[in-house]
Amino acid sequence: MKGVVEDPLRHMVKPPDGPVVLTCCQTTKGPLSIAVHPTWAPNGAARFLDMVSSDYFSSKIAMFRCLKNFLCQFGLAGDPKLNYRYKTIPDDPSWLPLGPDHRQNEKGIKRFQKGYFAFAGGGQNSRSNQLIVALKANGPLCGGSPWEVPWGELVGDASFQTLGKIYTGYGENGPNQGRLHREGSSAAIAEEFPLLDYILSCQIVEDGRHTR
Repeated sequence: MKGVVEDPLRHMVKPPDGPVVLTCCQTTKGPLSIAVHPTWAPNGAARFLDMVSSDYFSSKIAMFRCLKNFLCQFGLAGDPKLNYRYKTIPDDPSWLPLGPDHRQNEKGIKRFQKGYFAFAGGGQNSRSNQLIVALKANGPLCGGSPWEVPWGELVGDASFQTLGKIYTGYGENGPNQGRLHREGSSAAIAEEFPLLDYILSCQIVEDGRHTR
């Protein structure tokens, strides 16, 4: 697919082959181009693409839990009514090797690479509308938690530059999930957390599922 260049040293193991759906999200720090791989995690990829197609991200999604050199969590709707739209989905089997013995391979490539996208969760079949993106390559992630199976990856130098600009200063002390669920991306949250970054929109720009 145009704009997606495969790097043989990108992944710990060879990912499942299949079509790619290229999406572009606009954030308060710039664009994020995401290559969605339906064969990596069919249920997770389908949920994200449904969120994109429904214009969910245009509700102004707070990147509310961003931990330096670890991950950024986001996904709670800017309009709190939209949080009730998405029920939980079944887990996908992991295409990455599990367990502490597989945190990196013999080449030093860690299991959960910088720019991988997955869902946040809290148990089996718990994925809904909260997502994570890795800010740095990480060995423990996707080691056994079923919700952490990657369904997509960041692509393009501009996207990684944007990722590096996302504000991580609030760390674990940003707006809590309960408040965001109730208020959405409210004016009060913006006033209290003025450096918080947001996803402003996402759209599909090229759908490899519909090409031969």
